[in-house]
Amino acid sequence: MDRVAPSRTINQLHFEDLDPIRFEELILSIAYRTNRWLEINHFGKKGSDDGIDIEAIEELDAGVHRRWYFQCKRYKKITLKQLKDIVDDVIVNKLGKPDILVIAVSCAVRKATIESFKEYAATKGIGHASIWTSTVIEAKLYAEYHDLLFSYFGISLSSERRNRIATVRRNISLKEKMKKDFLKRVAEMSEDVWERIKHPYKKFKSSEILIRSVDDTFYPENIPDELGNYPWYKVESYDFYHNGIRVIIGIRELFIDRENNWGIIKNHSEKTYDQYHRVKAFEIGNIPFSNIIEYDINGDEFFIYPHLFCDFSNQGHPYESIDYVVENKDGGHVFLDRSRRILI
Repeated sequence: MDRVAPSRTINQLHFEDLDPIRFEELILSIAYRTNRWLEINHFGKKGSDDGIDIEAIEELDAGVHRRWYFQCKRYKKITLKQLKDIVDDVIVNKLGKPDILVIAVSCAVRKATIESFKEYAATKGIGHASIWTSTVIEAKLYAEYHDLLFSYFGISLSSERRNRIATVRRNISLKEKMKKDFLKRVAEMSEDVWERIKHPYKKFKSSEILIRSVDDTFYPENIPDELGNYPWYKVESYDFYHNGIRVIIGIRELFIDRENNWGIIKNHSEKTYDQYHRVKAFEIGNIPFSNIIEYDINGDEFFIYPHLFCDFSNQGHPYESIDYVVENKDGGHVFLDRSRRILI
């Protein structure tokens, strides 16, 4: 019979070791990352009289706003009466009633207490109420926010598997946020579905994106490195793919034969290319989510369109691969097979 390897046990986090303000700051750090807020405010002690520690505004489709309140309680135990009192304080505050109320506590809460709290909040007109218990907060830290786990508790998770899991979750979260910010809402799209399939770049709110190196400290100056690579440059939006975002770097002239073997024309006067058909192609850079550090959707005073801050880790650029796209007979786009590329 095979021996079962012992599992590794990690002790529970001691939230009680954090002072109340530090606990609030931890919840603020988690809340800040859970959504791309239109606005987020931390009131702390100033908001205690209104039952609000953190207020956040989420923008939904059609410009509708949803108000969130977070109340933080670093308690060893919390009762149903105390939870109801929090609801009562919240609904009479000066800022108005929230759509969503989250109470973050540093202790465990019984299931029956949570259900009673939710029912009471609903009777007071709060659309959704929830409790982040100590175990929920701990799970978030271990699963998604390893830097906060280290910053607040000094725990470093160096396990490669945990890092892979965190990377997957981070990339999925980034993908959803980017699609929400970069793509038009369905109601804003004038093209039909087939047109958007043929020309995916028409789905984007902005046709232009500024690619910037996260290591560049001289912006807006644009100084190339010793290999001639620039730390920032403009590209055009093309589409999302399974691992990141595709951008149009430029337009190249290619040669292609009847078997779809192809290559890049480097010398336009070279007669070697005469036996081939010449076509124009989009040069597409594939930027993986892992190379996207952050983005500024609104840009700045120099370039008023999205800025993508990237790790230029692949030979001085952020792309994991380069593709070439040509137009077919019905006006759609076809990606050329990389394995059929030939060099002349």
